[in-house]
Amino acid sequence: MRLTIAGTFLAVCITVCVTGCSLVVRDPGAMLDRGSASTSGTISRAEALDDLDALMRTLQHVHPDPYRFRSREVVQDVRRRLVDNMPASLGRNDLCLRLSELLASLDDGHTSMACDRLVLDDWQRAAKASPPRTQRLRMFPPYMRLDDQQHLIVGWPNDAPGVERGDRLLRVNGHEVDELLAAWTREWSHDTAAGRLAALASGFRVKLALHGIDAPYHVIVAAPGGLSRDVTIQGEPVNYLWQERPKPPPTPVRSSAVGGRPMADGASVVAKSVELKTSFFNYRLLEPGIAYMDFFTLLGGAFPGRSFRKAVDEMFRRIASDRPRTLIIDIRENGGGDDWIATELFRHITEKPFRLLASTQVKRSEEARAVGTSMIRIPFRWFQLQYLFAEGRQYYRGEVGSLAPPLERPVQRHERAEPFFAGPVCMLTGPYTFSAAVEFAEAAKTYGLATIVGEATGGQPNSFGNPMVFPLPHGGLAATIATARSVRANGNTTDFNSVIPDVNVRTSAEDIQRGRDPGLERAKNCPPRSQP
Repeated sequence: MRLTIAGTFLAVCITVCVTGCSLVVRDPGAMLDRGSASTSGTISRAEALDDLDALMRTLQHVHPDPYRFRSREVVQDVRRRLVDNMPASLGRNDLCLRLSELLASLDDGHTSMACDRLVLDDWQRAAKASPPRTQRLRMFPPYMRLDDQQHLIVGWPNDAPGVERGDRLLRVNGHEVDELLAAWTREWSHDTAAGRLAALASGFRVKLALHGIDAPYHVIVAAPGGLSRDVTIQGEPVNYLWQERPKPPPTPVRSSAVGGRPMADGASVVAKSVELKTSFFNYRLLEPGIAYMDFFTLLGGAFPGRSFRKAVDEMFRRIASDRPRTLIIDIRENGGGDDWIATELFRHITEKPFRLLASTQVKRSEEARAVGTSMIRIPFRWFQLQYLFAEGRQYYRGEVGSLAPPLERPVQRHERAEPFFAGPVCMLTGPYTFSAAVEFAEAAKTYGLATIVGEATGGQPNSFGNPMVFPLPHGGLAATIATARSVRANGNTTDFNSVIPDVNVRTSAEDIQRGRDPGLERAKNCPPRSQP
């Protein structure tokens, strides 16, 4: 359900041809490139207001239910405030953040302004222009995350001097961090408050740059239960978003060894299984009897179904060889993708009937039709490929401005896939779990396919999808707006909750400091399933 229209037309390409599909369908990334712009330059108030009007008009035309969570009056109040406070001129990043506030007021994580892209495009240009040793554009090094108190915690310092894992970030360049997060939540689209904060934490370095908080970073941090410390972080070259950081000196080792291998001080030697790495997930035997799948995306290029099936089949062959008692599927960092391909994984662990969604429904609009048609190269538009599949017909047939009839998805039994795993399965979820990954977790919980462990998902299943990219006329910006809505697997149209874990486990700052993963540790004791 969370496919972009580009993904939809790639499905057509797969149907129509086996090779040479790039001749038919344009690169989906080209859609995003139209919205790529530097943060340099300014735009006038009149042009900014024209972009605001175009955004509001497009939103009302293409979104299936823009006022589901916030009334029209609330959204109009945000718009009026933006108009009243629009300056005589402003930069593109400032304009993007202001327009983002309008879309964020909808509480729809699939409808947003890609403001981060402005910074990342600038950083990538700088990285191509200058190597790390001469790079003048620098970013905040530590990777940040939230603890169980919703505090911003250093998850990994990335060699920032004076900063340690588990430190809470209190101030940066004179700004109270809690106040920054509270202010920035108004600019960030998401389904839930927890998901919004988690996204802000993971993209904290980019948010600092968007708001003009640049290196050097004068910060105040505090370890769990410790006193606050003043630290100055010079920042690191932006190149390290795209290339590997220099490796630190090797850890000194004792001359004694276990099994012929040197052992670092304080470390225990554990035999490491060969890891299976794919574009969707990584798999390894975590310890004897515990198989671990780090399932980080449901996106996979032009042939996601075929690629995912091949990867999953290989994983379960490994599982059959490893013979674990428990399988842990970790989707805590999975931002979604193509929901339908997840069926291939379930076929290896259950023979129960299930569905990932109850139904999907699209909004018909001239704008969505134009974006969809633009994805097909000109000679092939004459063949009207968009009519060859059900979802395409929903967009292109029927009155503009209407909702297409819902496409129902039946609860059905799928053919068992071999090798089959009948043991306990635990699925780890959290606030970074979003979009199609939420539907995957929802199906697992609704039909008893796995035990859900961890925290509630950041996204919620009665949500929106099929986001399309719509350029705005003046600012060189583009909005991503949902064009479809879905009903969660259990069919309850009024339940807007996230997927709630069967076993709730949260991570404290002290856990982060000590490198503990309480959710993963709890999942190792996964209970048996009543019926695979």
